[in-house]
Amino acid sequence: MVSKTNSDATQLNYLPQPALDRIANMNLFDTNCAGHQMLEHIANKWTVLIVYALTQGKKRYSELKQQIVGVSPKMLIQNLRNLERCGLIQREIYPTVPPRVDYSLTTLGESLVEPLAILGEWAYRHIPEVKAAMEQYDENPKENYWEPK
Repeated sequence: MVSKTNSDATQLNYLPQPALDRIANMNLFDTNCAGHQMLEHIANKWTVLIVYALTQGKKRYSELKQQIVGVSPKMLIQNLRNLERCGLIQREIYPTVPPRVDYSLTTLGESLVEPLAILGEWAYRHIPEVKAAMEQYDENPKENYWEPK
């Protein structure tokens, strides 16, 4: 295992083999590929934010709704059900009136935290470059861009 220090002086551990080499034979572009199907379940902004919120411990639906700004009730429920179905979170129901439901990460869900944290760290680290690229793109006329018909 190779260890590198990021700008916050925390350790990032990863295998020395490049990630692209590790996934090269997974056929991720094929919609019938299990890896492609798995990415459909975990690769969206709400999943990332729900998993991150649950790293802080058990949360009720209302706590998640309050913390994850911009998510509609329908999308939150849909994503919570999807994550539960995939075995990434568990839902604990308490027999109270009204019923109380807590969500928490499973062991499998906890194994997703580090890869998502690396993605989040990359995004945060590259905010200035991405914003600059977006501004440059928005300032240029689009008449020379090809679009499929």
